[in-house]
Amino acid sequence: MAPAAPLPPLPLLLLLLLGRPLLGAPGQGAGTWSRFARLPYPQDQLFLHDTFPDGFLWGAGSAAYQTEGGWRQGGKGPSVWDTFAHRPATPPGSAPPGPAGGDVASDSYNNLFRDAEGLRRLGVSHYRFSLAWARLLPNGTAPLNPAGLAHYHRLLGHLRELGIEPVVTLYHWDLPQGLQDAFGGWASPVLPQLFRDYAELCFRHFGGQVRYWLTMDNPYVVAWHGYGTGRLPPGVRGGPRLGYRAAHHLLQVNGGWREGASAAPRPLGCAKGKGVEAALSPPRWRTCCLVGRWCGTQSTSPTECGQLIYGFKLSRLMDGRQELCGYLEQRETR
Repeated sequence: MAPAAPLPPLPLLLLLLLGRPLLGAPGQGAGTWSRFARLPYPQDQLFLHDTFPDGFLWGAGSAAYQTEGGWRQGGKGPSVWDTFAHRPATPPGSAPPGPAGGDVASDSYNNLFRDAEGLRRLGVSHYRFSLAWARLLPNGTAPLNPAGLAHYHRLLGHLRELGIEPVVTLYHWDLPQGLQDAFGGWASPVLPQLFRDYAELCFRHFGGQVRYWLTMDNPYVVAWHGYGTGRLPPGVRGGPRLGYRAAHHLLQVNGGWREGASAAPRPLGCAKGKGVEAALSPPRWRTCCLVGRWCGTQSTSPTECGQLIYGFKLSRLMDGRQELCGYLEQRETR
């Protein structure tokens, strides 16, 4: 049998591959989208079947614990994420593997101008980031930490110099550990009022520099995995009842505090089905009992509710529905 012909040199292969002419014509790629036009739920929400609209906001996003580092710098207090990440993960007496969790992260606290320059090079017009509650209020309540206040003023000022619009999240999961220790965190009915005080402080000090505010990121994760399963900070394994109680207080924050907040700009969202901002204001909590997202009225069917809460486990929702409605009704009658 004759030996196989030798393969062409690698540079020649690359030249042949990269030098092939494009065979597609303008508009021909539209046929590709037709393959995804009629996907079953929930896959039908995974693709955008159109061009981006005029005025679309191109940006980048981060969260304080994921990027800031400096967990003990500038007077910052510990958060539930700090405590959670510092739990022993190695046998006693063995050497630790290195900085835990977000102690350093990408060290944005010490490299503010470097990171802002990265945003400029990306060419984004908006930057979403979160404020670390424990950096501004180390114990979760007064007194205010001047170093934390100065840090965010520097960041906002530099973004303005670069022409980048800030989109600020008030809460991205990093509750001050002091509030968890003193009150039990989001399982306590005290937390919505404490959050309102914190939000008022942020509006008062940063309102002149920030047009767009987000209340919180994904309250479902905080409630269910923070207080139900214990998989995430603060790591409380309270089961459905405690998870639903935490969800109730998180949604009170999002629906109730805005009504009386002085000089508070309206946060983005607040539309049903949008997820983070989908909350009903008291006293209508019992109209639909969901965790993370609340939908419709008592007549809303489980199927309709499930379609409005993409990403939520419907079986979990229905398992605790009756118990949660009873709990909320008791609170309304107090």
